[in-house]
Amino acid sequence: MSSPYFFSLLLVVRNEEKYIANLLERMIHQDFDANAYEMIVVDGMSDDRTPEIIQDYVNRFPNRIKFYTNPKKTLPVGWNIAIKHSSGKYVLRVDGHSQVEPDFLKRYYSVIQKHPEATCVGGVIDTKGIGFWGEVNAYVYSHIFGVGNSKFRITTKEWEGYVDTVPYGAYKREIFDKVGLFNESLKRNEDIEMHARIRKAGGRFFLSTTIQSVYFARDSYKAFVKKSYDDGKWGMIASRDGKGTLRLRHLIPLVAFLFGVLLVVASFFFKPAFETLYTLAGIYFVLCIISSFPLIKIQGLSSFFAAILAFFSLHFSRGIGMTVGLCSPYFWRGKEHVSK
Repeated sequence: MSSPYFFSLLLVVRNEEKYIANLLERMIHQDFDANAYEMIVVDGMSDDRTPEIIQDYVNRFPNRIKFYTNPKKTLPVGWNIAIKHSSGKYVLRVDGHSQVEPDFLKRYYSVIQKHPEATCVGGVIDTKGIGFWGEVNAYVYSHIFGVGNSKFRITTKEWEGYVDTVPYGAYKREIFDKVGLFNESLKRNEDIEMHARIRKAGGRFFLSTTIQSVYFARDSYKAFVKKSYDDGKWGMIASRDGKGTLRLRHLIPLVAFLFGVLLVVASFFFKPAFETLYTLAGIYFVLCIISSFPLIKIQGLSSFFAAILAFFSLHFSRGIGMTVGLCSPYFWRGKEHVSK
């Protein structure tokens, strides 16, 4: 007997007490047939009030939310737990740091009906921040100088078409039978590795700006740098099993960091290397200044200087992270661990 659900709405979280109540409220009260989607929440052993808040919603809305615990805490394990307990025709991942509108599922459904050939459908992200650093970090994550040509982050005009990846993807259930589940040996960036396998299997990703959601950037400088480093490290580790996992925009921080280190070392012995380093560093910081300049009118001079630091920190920490990932034993362990 086939499942009555069109969507399985999956939410895998850890320590999201700031955002989880609002997200669950929005997910429950969708302008969509409540009998046509199920909600599955997996908590990764949170040490804040996240499990308590989720359980409160489970109690208030019986039979609407399935709630599980992920003892291993990592995202790919959590996603796999959720997928294994889901039964919808489409499996839709939602990030715990996000906020969705009441017509979120309706918009997905509309795009899927128009493009049933797409393996995975997704939309664009409007990155927002809370507090001083949250707003600065959100600006950097929405700027082409910060994230490159990532369409789902920087596209503001109406647009739709096939792309190499989408956020908050609604996956056809059968794709997991074909390529397996998420790689549980990864701690982050499990989605880019999964999407590489899907592309290799002939799957296609369709992005539409009619589908929109809000992502809340990290609200402190320290958390922003840590995320950038972890994304770099685990993005590189995720690429170990074959070509196509990382795109050109992902590799730029690694190339820039390694080339910079080479120039620093060479500058001790060769004057032209020092001159090249000095020139390139000057150009880079001019680009940082130009990219940060709009913040003066929006948030003031302090945000302008903070954005310069954030752009540099994003690129530098990702470059270091990718270098560490390249040298990590995780990178050289061989075949991926894909759960079936």
